Amino acid sequence: MGEPEEAITLKIIIIGMVVLFLLSLSLIVFFIIYQRRLLSQQKKHQKLESDYQKELLKTSILSQEEERTRIAKELHDDVGAMLTTTKLYFGQISPELSNDELKSITEKMSGFFDDMIHSVRSISQDLRPVVLEKLGLIEAIQSLTQIINDSGKIKVHFKNNTIKTIAKSKELNLYRIIQELVTNTLKHAEASTIKIELKNENGVLIVLYEDDGKGLDQKKLSSKKGLGLKNIESRLSVVSGNLIFLEKTPGMKVKIEIR
Repeated sequence: MGEPEEAITLKIIIIGMVVLFLLSLSLIVFFIIYQRRLLSQQKKHQKLESDYQKELLKTSILSQEEERTRIAKELHDDVGAMLTTTKLYFGQISPELSNDELKSITEKMSGFFDDMIHSVRSISQDLRPVVLEKLGLIEAIQSLTQIINDSGKIKVHFKNNTIKTIAKSKELNLYRIIQELVTNTLKHAEASTIKIELKNENGVLIVLYEDDGKGLDQKKLSSKKGLGLKNIESRLSVVSGNLIFLEKTPGMKVKIEIR
């Protein structure tokens, strides 16, 4: 005799329950493994992000320290030396001097004071360009390009196609970024032409910068970034911007987006 119908039904139910249990267990195990992998990836991403932010902070601090060192050196070498020399001339003034001698010393001291004023203005200009403070970013870039063009060593073309006002809080960092790109071209690219364009796209400020120099090695760039590029990335992090390298032969072309 065959098994009773109830026994067969019970076996089917038990087998079904075992299959459902194994399937549920597999899903739970899969979910746990997936969650662990996701958590591991998130931690890895957070660590990379943290390392990147630390690197930007380190670069920013290093850049600031280098700037302070340079300014201190200029103050010591230029202004300090002129003040010391002026003090020496002050020490020569006495009632016994003739009018001609007194006039000669006064003229020399006046010349030193003029040089000191010029040096202090120059240092102040480096810290925050006067034209940027008074007239804004566009005029400051135009002034920068005019100075370079007047040197006769390289030709700079600048186009301003912006239709929105650039926030004052972002102007200095944007100016320094463009200045850093220009400096990089002048130092390393062996270029004859630089093109700079500012425009707006979908509410985003775009800066296009290119030169016709020898370009950048993208493989080396991805593994080792110079201080100049790190400075740019550090400043971009302040203004919520990003830098994209575009294909260009010969030369270099970058696109900067500021939101």
